[in-house]
Amino acid sequence: MRRICDQLRQASQRLRLALIEGEAGAGKHLIARHVYALGSAQGAFVAEEAITLFGDSPAGGETSGAALRHAVKRAADGMLFIRNIDDLRPEQQTQLLRFIRAFETTLAPGKTDSDLSVHQMVCTARQSLRPLVMAGRYLPEIYYRLSAVCFVLPPLRERKEDIPALVQAFIEAATQEHRKSLQGLGPGSLALLLRHRWPGNVRELESVVRAACLNAEHQWLRPIDFAILPLDTPRRFDPDSALPQDFNLDTVIRRHILRVLKACDGNKARTASRLGISRSTLYRMLESDMSRSEREAGALGDETHDMPLSEEASGEAPDDVIRAVSEEMRH
Repeated sequence: MRRICDQLRQASQRLRLALIEGEAGAGKHLIARHVYALGSAQGAFVAEEAITLFGDSPAGGETSGAALRHAVKRAADGMLFIRNIDDLRPEQQTQLLRFIRAFETTLAPGKTDSDLSVHQMVCTARQSLRPLVMAGRYLPEIYYRLSAVCFVLPPLRERKEDIPALVQAFIEAATQEHRKSLQGLGPGSLALLLRHRWPGNVRELESVVRAACLNAEHQWLRPIDFAILPLDTPRRFDPDSALPQDFNLDTVIRRHILRVLKACDGNKARTASRLGISRSTLYRMLESDMSRSEREAGALGDETHDMPLSEEASGEAPDDVIRAVSEEMRH
């Protein structure tokens, strides 16, 4: 990302035609905005979907040719930002190629065209165009013309070192928007964010942080404020993967409860809510015959979250507890 930012600073003043590749939500729109801000464009920043400009006309809407002419008019002396050109079919790619050729003609020395006065054009693709070209699914000439200036944004899961700075920027924006005195991340919150794989990239991170800022009751965002995050990132089920050696249902239930409790930083009220059981049932489960090693490992989290146990917990047998938990979770 530092290299990309350096390239942007060096090329922004003379950049006219560029390609930005990256997964959905990786920040392609933000990069284009940065190019626009650093460049010499005097007109507006106009963002449009490629399928809208070069695809079939929607029912009741204007034709693709009319949509393109309208976008060009609005982007006069400014930037035309065309999203997701990898969505175009072959005949639509031909239209894009003709438009790129016309745009490059206006950039030639001594050439002017009053009908195409766009100052800068930036295209984006969620898939890398090179493999599509090699597979015969994309026009090579489009790629050759756009790849001269190409920025490839890595997904957020491959640059998690950027998360602290991104989160702080999102918190500061939310502080101004909602007029809340938020300082930053509290203990345990950054570790929670770093564990997530962020399939929605920067866009997902921003949504999660904004939701946490709305939920926050203190100056620092705590793990409990990020309730929108799943406990674990969903993974595809593999029937051939190694199964746990202990198939005992009692052990499986205990391990699951301890895992959820640890994810909730030892907060038993929140753990019971996520498990869908009552708090008293959770306490009875925790007071059953857990091993000493599990207690010493700190699986119960911060004991400051503890509440007095109900009197009924003292005389209940472990098997009865397991049956009660199983029945309540089943309902």
